[in-house]
Amino acid sequence: MIGAGEIARRYARAIFGLADGAAAHAKMLGEVQSLAAEITGNADLARVLLTPIHPRNERKAVVHDVAERLGVSVEIRAAAEILVDENRLQLLPDLARALQAMVDEEAGRVAARVTSARPLDKAAQAEIKAALSRRVNADVAVEFAVDPELIGGIVARIGDLLLDGSIRTQLEQLGEVLKRGPAT
Repeated sequence: MIGAGEIARRYARAIFGLADGAAAHAKMLGEVQSLAAEITGNADLARVLLTPIHPRNERKAVVHDVAERLGVSVEIRAAAEILVDENRLQLLPDLARALQAMVDEEAGRVAARVTSARPLDKAAQAEIKAALSRRVNADVAVEFAVDPELIGGIVARIGDLLLDGSIRTQLEQLGEVLKRGPAT
């Protein structure tokens, strides 16, 4: 069975193919992201659009109105309406992430996610971005997140590469060493 991520990537590839050139792709990405943010950021709107309780034609009309209000192109509006037809509008955030990856690849960027225990200031973010760019020898588009359970330090993920400098992981590793006992 095909997972939601793969389905979202297929829609993203279709949308990516509707335009030609990095500027057009970036514009489409921005439109998909703004539509996804509008829908997921409004609980009432999400409830109407993401539950099949409401008739499909009503949901399509709402998507159409929201897209027009946001100034979304006809192509992106039509794609969102197709997602409504297929009861897959909940894939819009995944579709936006997949489209982001395609736009980044086209621009020669790699995506990274950096998670820290506390919010990082702009200087720290810039320093981490520069270090990651040197590490992978490419421009890095970094998404920063906060997870207080890390206790301290950061965790960076770039594709399959995981750089874990969190205190939580260090404590877990220390715990494993202590469980094994002294080396003989």
